[in-house]
Amino acid sequence: MTINGRRNIVCIVWTIVGFMLVWRGLPYVGLRADPDIVALSGANTWVALAVALVVGIGKGLTALRKGARRAAAHIESRGADAPWWSVFSPVMILLVAVMIAAGLALRYAPYDATVKAWIVGTLYPAIGVALVLGGQFARGARPAPQPWAAAEASD
Repeated sequence: MTINGRRNIVCIVWTIVGFMLVWRGLPYVGLRADPDIVALSGANTWVALAVALVVGIGKGLTALRKGARRAAAHIESRGADAPWWSVFSPVMILLVAVMIAAGLALRYAPYDATVKAWIVGTLYPAIGVALVLGGQFARGARPAPQPWAAAEASD
């Protein structure tokens, strides 16, 4: 698979997961009905969404832009003939597993339902927005300089 093909996989995966996280957060802010979830209401809904949007855009423009550059560097380091499953580095796969576990813990841990609505209703959409932005950056990101590349160049 080509380098651009693998970059497109990163873009598609990050974008789909981003939209899924926004969708999963909507019941907590009261914008999607779910009888098992205590949701925010009134002004709290809009405050949580505003915070999520600001945090998500900030994270997308900073951390996930940097993550997109790292993903691009990983993809380019593997070369043009690397298989499609080499898109994500082992570190990225481990990070995703930890984030999934943390997200499940936030949703299923027994704590105050209103606090849970604030946390999940703000974090999920924020991370979702950031992932959608990061997915778009992943397509055309310049690869981040790798520390080992500088050492090899000086030898």
